[in-house]
Amino acid sequence: MTPSAHDGDAELKNVFADVSDVTRQRAHALVHRLSPLLVSTFYDHFSVHPEGQRFLADAETTNRLRGTLARWLAELFSALPQNPTRLVEAQRHIGRFHARAAIPLHLVSEGISLIQRKLIQHLGEEELSHEQFTDAVIYVANALSAAQGLISLSYWRHRERANSTDTAYRLFALNQDLSREGEAQKATLMAWSYNVLRSIYVAKTPEDLATMRLSRSEFGLWVTYKVGLLFEGTDIVAHLTNLIARVDDQLLPTISNDMQAGRDISAALSALHAGVTEILNSLEVMFRSGRSSNDVEDPLTRALNRRFLPSIMAYELRVASQTGRPLSVLFLDVDHFKRVNDAHGHAAGDSVLRAVAQVLEESSRLSDMIFRYGGEEFLLILGDTDQNQMVQTAERLRQQIEEMPITLLDGSTTQVTVSIGGALYSGHPDYEHLLKAADAALYQAKKNGRNRVEVAGVNREASVPAL
Repeated sequence: MTPSAHDGDAELKNVFADVSDVTRQRAHALVHRLSPLLVSTFYDHFSVHPEGQRFLADAETTNRLRGTLARWLAELFSALPQNPTRLVEAQRHIGRFHARAAIPLHLVSEGISLIQRKLIQHLGEEELSHEQFTDAVIYVANALSAAQGLISLSYWRHRERANSTDTAYRLFALNQDLSREGEAQKATLMAWSYNVLRSIYVAKTPEDLATMRLSRSEFGLWVTYKVGLLFEGTDIVAHLTNLIARVDDQLLPTISNDMQAGRDISAALSALHAGVTEILNSLEVMFRSGRSSNDVEDPLTRALNRRFLPSIMAYELRVASQTGRPLSVLFLDVDHFKRVNDAHGHAAGDSVLRAVAQVLEESSRLSDMIFRYGGEEFLLILGDTDQNQMVQTAERLRQQIEEMPITLLDGSTTQVTVSIGGALYSGHPDYEHLLKAADAALYQAKKNGRNRVEVAGVNREASVPAL
């Protein structure tokens, strides 16, 4: 029988209800003394596993995680009677964090077991009676086991909900986004192909081909960030990725080398044409692979519904971590939106939101993700976008919205401005950290007078609820 959340709560609460003050204080003193050793034991175990190494690649994040584990141990083995309800919620919070960040749960469980083994080993070196040793071992083992059980339960429940949302998003996007974007992306691919030919026959600069990588073109970004998400783990993603890599790493360099050596390039051009044609044919197969209807976009603005944010952010962080490409997010808030509603009515407010959403859609790449985050607030996820590009994008959007006349239902026009906060992915495994940084930057933009762009500072950090 699967344990319920209530069972897990009761188990952890019973651990602290049954322990004596003397045993509690003895365990607290030992944990306090061994804290650096216990933390090192846990993260040394992580660092030797390929699955765990990527979470420790950033030194600053690693230091914060180590500090958080030390605090977790101190709170779990407090010298004073614990607040069981607060401790229960803390374990659930840690489980949700690990699920969002896709931290391998088996590594966490193994690390906690190593901590337990160290504590019991050092308890055996203390001058304790058999009864004192037994009480302390039972307390340590039960506290760690109960906490680990709650973390695991929260982790899997969050993953189950996320998997359900992943499926819903893919079904929705297969029906809505791909059918709308398919022809546009074919045209984008052909435009890239034309630019390659122009570089060869007009500019006659073979060295320029090195900067015309298909993977970094508008089409390539769409495949990475949109197709990769919708068809993650399927053969079509690997096939398209391999075809694009072949163009970048084999076909274009062959043309460039032949031009520089003065050789006939007709065979190399035929190979490039065949490669592009194969990509187009693969797109056709992909577009026909599945259709389903699930109306889950925001009905007013047609931006993505916020319920899909966990699925998409988790995917975007995986791409950024695995490829080393930059990732940025923008929070955008319509300034003084309440005044529009008060002066012109809620229908006018709806017109404003639709107009702002239209600017965002028309001025963004197809690989970008646009959400209606809530009320008059939007969120943009910008893959393969560094901080300078993020600022340029934000300023361009801000200016376009400021200069845009919005026609209301009564025929009159109005204009609005927006405040924008941005943040650059720093390697932190929890996407909430990135969103909080952008949200804080948005708050700063509004505090500093609105109708402006602010970017999260490199020292703006959020607490890390992880082990």
